[in-house]
Amino acid sequence: MRGHGRIIWVAGFIFAMSLGTGCAQRGKAGKIDAYIRPFAQAGHFSGVVLASENGRVIYEKAFGLANADFKIPNLLDTRFGIASITKYMTVVVLNRLVEEGKVGLANPVSKFIPDFPDGDKITVEMISRHRSGIPHRVMPPEAECQAYSPAEFVEKVKAAKLEFEPGAQRLYSSAGYSVLARILEIASGKPYASLLQEFVLGPAGMVDSLDFNGQTIMERRAQDYLLTPQGWINAPLKDYSFLVGAGSVFSTARDLYRFGEAVLDKKFGVRTMAVLKGPQGLSGSGSTNGHRAYLEIASDKTYGYALVSNLNCGAIDVILQGVKAILKGQEPSPAIVPQLRIIPDPDPAGYLGSYRREDGTRVEVTARSGALYAGDTRLYTVGPDRFFEYKYYGDVSFQRDAAGKITGLQWKWPGSVSEWVKI
Repeated sequence: MRGHGRIIWVAGFIFAMSLGTGCAQRGKAGKIDAYIRPFAQAGHFSGVVLASENGRVIYEKAFGLANADFKIPNLLDTRFGIASITKYMTVVVLNRLVEEGKVGLANPVSKFIPDFPDGDKITVEMISRHRSGIPHRVMPPEAECQAYSPAEFVEKVKAAKLEFEPGAQRLYSSAGYSVLARILEIASGKPYASLLQEFVLGPAGMVDSLDFNGQTIMERRAQDYLLTPQGWINAPLKDYSFLVGAGSVFSTARDLYRFGEAVLDKKFGVRTMAVLKGPQGLSGSGSTNGHRAYLEIASDKTYGYALVSNLNCGAIDVILQGVKAILKGQEPSPAIVPQLRIIPDPDPAGYLGSYRREDGTRVEVTARSGALYAGDTRLYTVGPDRFFEYKYYGDVSFQRDAAGKITGLQWKWPGSVSEWVKI
């Protein structure tokens, strides 16, 4: 009888322990939900958030609208653009083709595209590590609404001037990755979408993901929006064929999480895991037009989270910081929705021009209908030489010299600050 009683006690102890763990997970899920809610209610967040603990999903919820015109809500299986996280998938394809001997990291671009400018100096590895000198963007924004085949887009890249001698520096380049995608097509004899399915989506079990095709109706696709002081507006129309291999994949939060797990579980091979995984785990982000995506999973899977959104707004950065803190058992920063007093725009003339960050990244400050833009980001005036932008919840302050001439700007957003010099 004593032995039987001990078995019951042990079973009860295990049940109590699992109940406690479940309560803790539900507690974290509740905190995550409460943290996101103010931004969603204010119309500053639209998308899906997934969170995990010890490899188990403890939270998954959709917010906002997939289509604001028809008031269609986002669902868990709504597809969102994941932007530059596509590049991680292109790295998977690259490593698989390297393993098959169809392409070598030391191969020059000229081996696959003989007439590519300086193609004998640029290697496949340089492109994959953003050291080719190919610019990030090679076309004006209005040209990005047209459809291009990968071969046609390479012709656009050929016409662009290299930013520096190949291999000499590092400059993040989406155009470079589109060239890489074309090289992978030529080396394998297969279109990028087929390579993606064969080497990434299939092995990872990503059943709701696909490569963009502007002529095809995409079921469950979320439309893209931007935030203004007056509310949502449509993001500019884009045909993401100009980002093939660099930002062309549409996916769900669940599929994005599956991709991260597949990397850590070595489903794409040890080499790919070593390339994509950092010291603390796997993390990646993407932002294009009106959509954003983020993925992070700790090496030991103690925590993880994925976010996809069709409203490109700085609330996302605050939400990500809060979710991570909660999952790690820390107190998140307050969930504060900005309350701004927008004032009339000043004469934009003195602000216009090119600005460069220390890492070489450049941004053009332009005026459209009297309003200031930094790249494609609208700046709203909040004070003398001070602006706010909703895309990153960024405070932008322009600096002047003793003569009153603009010399640079400081761009500060949640958790980060960068300095830009006018050139």
